[in-house]
Amino acid sequence: MILSSAHATVHADVLVADHAHQIVLLSMAGPKTAVKAIYAALRSNHKPWLKLYEEGQTEPAAVVRGGSRYRVRTTPLPSVQSVQMTLLAQDDQTPSGYFYVLPDRGAGPVLVRALDADPRLVVPILPQWGDYLLQQAQETLANFPDGCTGGPDRLVEALRVHGDLLAEAYVYARDNDTWLALVNRGLESSDIVLAGGEGR
Repeated sequence: MILSSAHATVHADVLVADHAHQIVLLSMAGPKTAVKAIYAALRSNHKPWLKLYEEGQTEPAAVVRGGSRYRVRTTPLPSVQSVQMTLLAQDDQTPSGYFYVLPDRGAGPVLVRALDADPRLVVPILPQWGDYLLQQAQETLANFPDGCTGGPDRLVEALRVHGDLLAEAYVYARDNDTWLALVNRGLESSDIVLAGGEGR
């Protein structure tokens, strides 16, 4: 894929954008000056739009923009005088998080690992509940305190994925009360069970 601004063009291996067309994950490679120009465009206060093209296409597959904060990992490629950069949205200031699913992996177990690894979301969840929680969470509205913005409308929402390195990507809400209510509802209906029990 090709990612292009008004001043530079780079190759993009994978790009994930949210429903506001804002990039939350990007892996790109190209000449150092081009990579820096794209990164500058992503960080611009004016939030200019960038165009993503599939190989050989003249119409963009997506039109996206950057955000204010990214974690950046850079790997030099001296043999081709380029730089490989991976940009991740730094969501420390927002009530939501992201998780990504590789091909041939199930999204439910990945959701459980994401929740377990998030110190700001303390909900007792068993690994075997992943698929049930993923399905139910996509239908359950998140409930943030007044004045708290930046999170998804539902506990889990699918994101737009471009590229072949990921199968799926999602944003989840760090909303302990609603997650706990969802778990309790599943236990009461026996759709999920504690260890040693039988579920549907």
